[in-house]
Amino acid sequence: MSRLLSRAGRAYAAFAFGRAAAIYELLTDQEAWRRDCREMAELVGGPRVLDLGVGPGTSALEMARADPARLHVGLDTSAAMLRRAARHARTARVPLALVRGDALALPVRDGAFDGATGHSFLYLLDDAGAALREVRRAVRPGGHVAFLEPRDGRARLREALRAGPRNGVAMALWRSMSRLHRRYDEASLPALLARAGFAEARAWPVLSGYGVMAIAVRPE
Repeated sequence: MSRLLSRAGRAYAAFAFGRAAAIYELLTDQEAWRRDCREMAELVGGPRVLDLGVGPGTSALEMARADPARLHVGLDTSAAMLRRAARHARTARVPLALVRGDALALPVRDGAFDGATGHSFLYLLDDAGAALREVRRAVRPGGHVAFLEPRDGRARLREALRAGPRNGVAMALWRSMSRLHRRYDEASLPALLARAGFAEARAWPVLSGYGVMAIAVRPE
């Protein structure tokens, strides 16, 4: 059964982030998601920030608006998503460097970034631990990382719907997709970060309980 779910999850992800990129963008381009992106910007300091799984650019653009002095670099494996991110950056007149690449082999030198973020990123990976170890290499000692992932546990649909019907639909679809991959909670996500070599990891629920946010630091 787990093998079937994994196969279905890969097919779902390939569709959602490829041919259906426009639908994915429509669901995530709303205030609830943007607010959490701005919060990630506040959690990760430094002038150079890597945004993993940048998608259509919602997360990186919101963080760039929150602190225009920073250099934000968005990485994704999907060419369709990167094209959308580039178009949105041009429209918003926000500088955003974009790189097509694999999180398991980041094309950067050791310690190249002051921090890193990921929005709905780790849960899609076959080996999230290996990706985090590579992120740890790319972040300088003392640099912070922040991740927002689907949460394992009870969620509050009524509260999500108060932010609008589209938000409720987005949360329901996100939860459905995460069932085909994995979910985290306030214990498992910090534990994953700790196993990858990060310190001071902690997490808390967001998005009406549908998501969990975690931060950690690369030790000096």
